[in-house]
Amino acid sequence: MKPGDLIKDMADGDFGVVTSEVCSYNTIEGPAGKYVWVQWNTFTKSQRMSLDAIEQGWVKVISKSE
Repeated sequence: MKPGDLIKDMADGDFGVVTSEVCSYNTIEGPAGKYVWVQWNTFTKSQRMSLDAIEQGWVKVISKSE
């Protein structure tokens, strides 16, 4: 996943554009997960989205940026 990828929320049909490279966050216990920032068509500001959403099938990549 990289900036410019078009994604779709499978629950509500919203479309979004990935606006960041993949980032990771940590907890005291160690690595916790990865996320990207997404500009959804229903929000005025970019939102952080966990890559778990892709892995679980809640969000689908519609087209990849070149």
